[in-house]
Amino acid sequence: MIGEFMESSFDLSAINLCNMLGVLLLGVLFFSNIWRLRNRNAENVSLLLLMFFAFSNCLVDPVVYAVDGKSGFWNHVVSVVGNSWLFFAQVSSAVAWVHFFSRHLNGRLSKVQYLIVTSVELISVAVLVINLFVPIAFDVTDANVYVRKPGFFVFVFFNYALLLDSIVIYYFSRTRGGMMKFFPVWLFASPVIIGGVVQSLFYGVSVTAVCLAISVAGVLAGLQNEMIYRDSLTGLFNRYYLDYFLKNFVENRKQEISGIMLDLNSFKSINDQFGHTVGDKALIDAAGIIRMVVGDMGAVIRYAGDEFIVLLNSTDQRIVKTCESEIRAFFEKFNKTSGAPYHLAVSIGSCKMDHESFSVDEFINEIDKRMYEDKRAYYANNIEADRRNR
Repeated sequence: MIGEFMESSFDLSAINLCNMLGVLLLGVLFFSNIWRLRNRNAENVSLLLLMFFAFSNCLVDPVVYAVDGKSGFWNHVVSVVGNSWLFFAQVSSAVAWVHFFSRHLNGRLSKVQYLIVTSVELISVAVLVINLFVPIAFDVTDANVYVRKPGFFVFVFFNYALLLDSIVIYYFSRTRGGMMKFFPVWLFASPVIIGGVVQSLFYGVSVTAVCLAISVAGVLAGLQNEMIYRDSLTGLFNRYYLDYFLKNFVENRKQEISGIMLDLNSFKSINDQFGHTVGDKALIDAAGIIRMVVGDMGAVIRYAGDEFIVLLNSTDQRIVKTCESEIRAFFEKFNKTSGAPYHLAVSIGSCKMDHESFSVDEFINEIDKRMYEDKRAYYANNIEADRRNR
């Protein structure tokens, strides 16, 4: 019931039907995507929370309408608790969206973004707790009628600020990553904005919950469309994306990039010693480290087996070398802190993609050659690892 003018009446049957459609839509989306959501990584957990809050809104919204203006103690309790939940769930949906979107696009939530979403969540909870004693966001009168208070606009501001924040994340990522990043952010933003505006202007038109469900459907549709470009094991981009990007790169000669090829050292021994299931886990861990370091500076691709390619939107050798150093440092940190039975080490080769000096094939061959030079140096200094890998 956020964003309503109380002088108008509402059609409870229409509200029930609208929210029922939202419940059915989210149920179908959940069960049709359960294969994707079984992996409880941070990105999927954020997506599950987004779906949960959207689902709960569709259930609670018609309930608070049903008890609005109805006398009785328990109707009063349901109205207060239900409206409090709607305020909290709508902000939490926006927080979950920022978590998901940041991790999906860049592999991580930056410290600044974490501080923003955490502050928003804590302030929202504090306002709702205070509202139980001193109505500042909404009130339920003695006649059990919901009344909006000035604090309501704090939640409106938070919802749209977080939505705007995700759009800023997207365009900043596109700027930093060039052509390398794509996700149709408008698929989520448009229904939420339209629903919020409509429900704010017209009391009795309950559409924010179902519009959030439609937004979730848009997100899942976007993810489905991305599947052709995603590696099913690691979630990184795959060879199809590499071909797609390099084709566009050749046609768009204004852009400059650097390529980094990475190969896990002694990976065969991990499979031989611990089995392929553990080997897959090692690949997932390695992919997560590389993606976290690269962030919004480029794209990470699983090239083949235990080989990865990073496309950086920069030809500055200081940036390239810093990226390489950070990848090695985080691999070492993983080995010291993860408790995994395997040790991860990586060989790296890099060079600038120059239209005049390299064709696409020559570019791939060059970073591959430089990576193997690094690998030979690694095995020269690790004779035992070299022996096991043969």
